[in-house]
Amino acid sequence: MTKREHGQWLALIPALLMAAWLGACAQAPKSPSPEAAPREPAAQLDPQLGIASHLAEATLARIMRQHVTPIPAGELDARFIERLATQLTESPWREPQLSLRETNLAEIIKSLHRRYPAQPILPAVEAALDEIVHSLGDGSLYFDRRQFELLQRPADERAGIGLLTGHRDQQVVIREVLAGSPADRAGLGPGDALIAIDGEAVAGQSRDQVMTGLLGRPGSSLALRIRFAEGDTREIDLRREFVDRPLVEGRWLPGAIAHIRLRALSETTVAQFNETFLGLIRKQRAPRALILDLRDNHGGVLDVAVQLADLFVAEGTLLSLRGRVESEQTRYMAQPRSQILEQDLPLMVLINGETTAGAESIAAALQDHRRALLVGHRSRGAGRLYSVFKLPDQRALKLAIGHLYRPAGAAIAPNGVVPDICVSNGEAFISDRTGNPDCPREAGPITAGKDPVLSRAARIVADKSLYRNLLEGRLETLPQP
Repeated sequence: MTKREHGQWLALIPALLMAAWLGACAQAPKSPSPEAAPREPAAQLDPQLGIASHLAEATLARIMRQHVTPIPAGELDARFIERLATQLTESPWREPQLSLRETNLAEIIKSLHRRYPAQPILPAVEAALDEIVHSLGDGSLYFDRRQFELLQRPADERAGIGLLTGHRDQQVVIREVLAGSPADRAGLGPGDALIAIDGEAVAGQSRDQVMTGLLGRPGSSLALRIRFAEGDTREIDLRREFVDRPLVEGRWLPGAIAHIRLRALSETTVAQFNETFLGLIRKQRAPRALILDLRDNHGGVLDVAVQLADLFVAEGTLLSLRGRVESEQTRYMAQPRSQILEQDLPLMVLINGETTAGAESIAAALQDHRRALLVGHRSRGAGRLYSVFKLPDQRALKLAIGHLYRPAGAAIAPNGVVPDICVSNGEAFISDRTGNPDCPREAGPITAGKDPVLSRAARIVADKSLYRNLLEGRLETLPQP
């Protein structure tokens, strides 16, 4: 057989497979005769078939057009069909892969529905879409109608119970409980595991999905299933209320060291940071050093991250954003100014495994410019830009559309930001900053009266000579405290 004949034969294979599959779908069991047995009535199509098809087409098309990583044409649809068929049959799909060149996605969804009419088509399509988006592996999320409605709640319906969550060992764990909140009054604390909200298991849910489930109208009730750190599991009934959760908190540490914690990057964070910092100075005096705490900060508005980094860096690149092709690049530069934060004020930055996205970019910028020493644990490694797109019938898609790059040129995802001083299991050591496996991606404890990371940072920055030697890389080991 010639190469040309061989190529022609290979080109016919998808069409032959498709024809065989459609023929199998159309074939019905033979009956002895029309007189011997009455013909079965044709199965009624699910009235939600059109919505399901439109939703699948819109979601997959959006991913193909704007996801940060290009996906070969047809591959995404083929993966979706495989997952949809598995949802409908409730068993692994073992039939030949369908060729989308011979028909369109809506027709294949319709054919699958006709073959398995007992299964509601819309829930199966949404489950398959959720699997597809989750398989992207970059924090992208699919929101069904209920989740999207929760996400869009107005401010006066976003009451909560005063707890912040994170992930540990595939579990959703409580990271912090705000003082005086319903969660605090119920006796919940850091380290307790959240198992379910109103009977719905939270295992596998993202932080965004967990938080939308916790929020609701003030006065409304919710039931939590909690596995306490001591080992017992029980149901806790709480009522939502508005909880004062300051995004920026400041205080003085011994030795005139200012400690400012940033919980998130919202439109007001820069103004609140300036107000907090100046408020500390008015109460006491100019600080000898500043500790900027970015632990458990899941990012937020990218421009706010740039503005915060710009407060400390006088010139040069702060951050680069790249889209799905190399030409789609935005470089954010420092704006010259002469504020005290740019001068010789010693600066420490605290990060952990829950430091994410824009917060990671701040830490990376200050580290690359040698403006600050980083202390703590390796960050999450979720250095991506996301956008939320509305989908048909009140659904939505949170999609990664860009990668964040450090001033030195390295991508933040997936390795994250490695601190200069790693603190693990109570031990502190100098990291090589290139992904030292000994510096884990941990959340680390943040509890009143016991914070080894903050304590270590305060001791280092209080010693001006030690701080300078570490910042300039002149030490290989930490001196004994």
